Amino acid sequence: MPSSPPRRPVRLRGIGFRTSAAVNAVVLLAVAGFIALDAARETREHVRERTAALDEEAMTIHRAVARPAADPAEVQRFIDGVCLRMSDATSPGHHIVVDDGRRVFQSRPHHRASDEIVGAIRAAAADPGRRATFGDAGLVTGVHTEGGVTVYVAEQLDDIRREVRGRVVSRSVGVLAFGVVLAVAVHLLVRRLVSRPLRRLVGTIEAIRAGKLGAQAGPFKTDELDRLAGAVNDMSRALADDADRRRSALEQARRVQENLLPRSGNVAPGVRLAATHRPAESVAGDYYDVLLLPDETVVCCVADVVGHGVSAAMVAAILKVLILDAVEVDPDPGAVVRRVNARFAAVAPPECFASLLVARWCPARQTLWHASAGHEPGLLLTDAPTPRLLGATGTLLGVMPDGTWDTESADAPAGSVLVGLTDGVTEAMDAAGRPFGRDRLGGVIGGGGELSPDRVVAAVDEAVRRHLAGHPAADDRTLLAVRLGRRSARVRAGEGHHFDHE
Repeated sequence: MPSSPPRRPVRLRGIGFRTSAAVNAVVLLAVAGFIALDAARETREHVRERTAALDEEAMTIHRAVARPAADPAEVQRFIDGVCLRMSDATSPGHHIVVDDGRRVFQSRPHHRASDEIVGAIRAAAADPGRRATFGDAGLVTGVHTEGGVTVYVAEQLDDIRREVRGRVVSRSVGVLAFGVVLAVAVHLLVRRLVSRPLRRLVGTIEAIRAGKLGAQAGPFKTDELDRLAGAVNDMSRALADDADRRRSALEQARRVQENLLPRSGNVAPGVRLAATHRPAESVAGDYYDVLLLPDETVVCCVADVVGHGVSAAMVAAILKVLILDAVEVDPDPGAVVRRVNARFAAVAPPECFASLLVARWCPARQTLWHASAGHEPGLLLTDAPTPRLLGATGTLLGVMPDGTWDTESADAPAGSVLVGLTDGVTEAMDAAGRPFGRDRLGGVIGGGGELSPDRVVAAVDEAVRRHLAGHPAADDRTLLAVRLGRRSARVRAGEGHHFDHE
């Protein structure tokens, strides 16, 4: 376990202590909210007071206009005079209505007299809260009824609220100014003590996530953040140490896998191997081999385990052992695949499958036999204008423990070239998602001059690299070319080989 960095001798104050000012700010905001609620309460009280005052005004007007001998013209002049005394600055929405049962009188100086406003005032008088709406404005109404005469005195709610607002604003400006100053101070304090250190810590974590293992954070001036930074630093060092161990282990696994594969060069008199083996990760699930048997026949095999990485590489190593054992029992390709499958189904995980191509060439009979467990078709290149496809003769390994695979034969004169590959070659996708394809493979091989195995492998490998154009390969890629015996005739150069997909 990596050791923690030295602890500071002085105990650091907690983040709660340093953010107490923020709590005070919340309290002040609550006070400001209380002031706002108090303003709303004061508005309601003022509306009630104004309603009572309007009732008293209506009673006073009623005494003046409800005389039996009152002249209608005198009533109209009286209520107009009352409205004129209400200045626009004091009550611009003031309106008086007198209903004596026969006629309806309305104040006229403010030019608001209409049947609609009379209806709104009557609706307000009937409302428990003495309120109604007239157009876009709200009305509050005082009323007094006696002796068959009803007097209504209305005022706009906006006028009442305006009076209250002036008092509330003058009282709240100082409090709000203090609150703003305090909020700015708290913001700067929290930013200094919390936000900025947390951003530094998050930056370290993001660097670790991006692959910069071993990155360190801190130190910080709060105990909690300093402890958290210590934990992050310990984790970062542990991840870096673990990554170093994994890299070392994968490098060893890569070297072990390379030793399991035959090296390019002369395998036997007249038999030459050229191969490329490119894992998608450090190790691959692809495997190939070329074996020279005691009867001077040559067995070539290519396998591809589903998936890639360490688990696929382990299964590929198992396949090598199983193939070596099967070839010693019966070198017939179909028998080899059947024996490998039976053992493979017993030792591999249930979800593990693999494809396998086994080919055996007999120099005496100039014949190539092959069996394929669902593997990418191999190619047999002879003097013929097109290559012979070595297609599948049965299903994948691991699907059916008692499966069978046929053995097919083809003429293969000395100098023929056997090309084996995994689907990582033909299915290599460029950035646009286009696969390399079998037809393109045939065209590249056709440009291989005398079909030297080394030139075939180099040409295909370069063509796939150009096709990928820097786009990472999604699967392991293996290609081998084996010259079967010494060539007795030069193969025509420059003829592309094209074939159909199987």
